Amino acid sequence: MENLRCLIADIPQLMLADIVHRVAEANEDIEVIDRLTNIDDIPKVIKQQSIDVLILGIKNIVLPQVCSDVLDRDSNILVVGLVDDGRRAAVYIDDIGGNEIIKIIRTLGRRSTVNNS
Repeated sequence: MENLRCLIADIPQLMLADIVHRVAEANEDIEVIDRLTNIDDIPKVIKQQSIDVLILGIKNIVLPQVCSDVLDRDSNILVVGLVDDGRRAAVYIDDIGGNEIIKIIRTLGRRSTVNNS
């Protein structure tokens, strides 16, 4: 199985960015290809290297325009936005279909069932 290639970008809290980086790298099936402080560098990195997942800091669950542009070029990239201090996340999936929706419901639905027990 091929590793998931992950790009971490624009997480303003250094401690949160460090935690995300360490947690991702602790999994042998995830490869952090780069960590950017400037969101404007995302397109350049994506042109140089293929990525599967983009993790970035966002405010008020609004996807930055540069990320919308990236999704327009490659709809296979999963974007995970860590909102404000990282206690909330928004997942952006482009060209989502019924099968993907069901996978998300099953995966995240099980998480909420476990947490509410």
